[in-house]
Amino acid sequence: MGISVANYKIKLNGTELSGDLMTSVEEVTIEDEINLPGMFCIKLNMVDYQKGKWRGIDLKVLKPGDKISISLGLDKVEPMISGEITTLDLNLGEHSYLEIRGFDLIHRLRLGTRSKTFINKKDSEIATEIAREHGLSPVVDDTKTVYPYIYQNNQSNYEFLLERAARIDYEIYTDDKTLYFVKSRAPKAPELPQFTYKKDFDQLVLELRTLTKGSKVEVRGWNPVEKKGIEAVAKKGDETTKMGGKESGFELSVKAFGETPIILPSENLVDRSEAQSVAAATYNSLLRDFITGEGRCKGNPLLKAGKTIKLAGIDERFSGTYYLVSTVHSINNNGYTTTFRVKRVGI
Repeated sequence: MGISVANYKIKLNGTELSGDLMTSVEEVTIEDEINLPGMFCIKLNMVDYQKGKWRGIDLKVLKPGDKISISLGLDKVEPMISGEITTLDLNLGEHSYLEIRGFDLIHRLRLGTRSKTFINKKDSEIATEIAREHGLSPVVDDTKTVYPYIYQNNQSNYEFLLERAARIDYEIYTDDKTLYFVKSRAPKAPELPQFTYKKDFDQLVLELRTLTKGSKVEVRGWNPVEKKGIEAVAKKGDETTKMGGKESGFELSVKAFGETPIILPSENLVDRSEAQSVAAATYNSLLRDFITGEGRCKGNPLLKAGKTIKLAGIDERFSGTYYLVSTVHSINNNGYTTTFRVKRVGI
């Protein structure tokens, strides 16, 4: 078999970088993490050694707001990120270079703050409205509950939407010009080929921690219209997935140390259905801290935050499905490597 070669393609405003700029690229890094803007960094050498002179990078060529799209791979490349330049960092010294940094289009939601009232809206409708405000096409999962009144109190659209998402265990991310506001992707079956130790990855550190709170989540609130209390409980049996494990993190923790119930006060609940959604979202979110880990492998562009993967070739009980919560892809003179962080709810 031939040796795989690290490869990348970079487009600036829809056009591939000029040959002069491409030969100056020293390093390309892409980071993505659940519910955070994806980030890219391109490092350019400022000295043209062949011509023995400075390599001039004019702001007419590269400037904040310019569109960048990057594909990475070993031999064959895969689209990885599409975003906008936000920072140019010039470093002069013994080794002079320019770093071009930027984010995918979620970063637009972080610009400025808003004070705004939403009347008779669902969270999915609010997400749709915010996406369109920033020139993005919305793809949303229907959140069902209609709220008589929601107030965005001097928050960026990103902070506000992330707060709404966390409450019901939703995620936000972009793919080019599409904004997604969807249910957590953690319960999905693995989409990628099985990932085996020594064959597909060479390093992995896993930490199993007993869960100290949340084996039962009780949400309590008040319905101001009907003037009565609302209560809902999430507990064993409300897991959206055990990721192939025989027992969840809460089941194991309760056996070891007993129940760890918590109570969440929540103002202005609409009805018990909403309270149940909030309780279940909190329960499952806390459960995902049961097993956490970080690994490294040769560059693999298929590894992206928000996907599930089956890890094999390790201890039998630890082998199984994991949720990718972040990845870092880096190509430099040493080749192409990917580091990844994972979570798992059962064992």
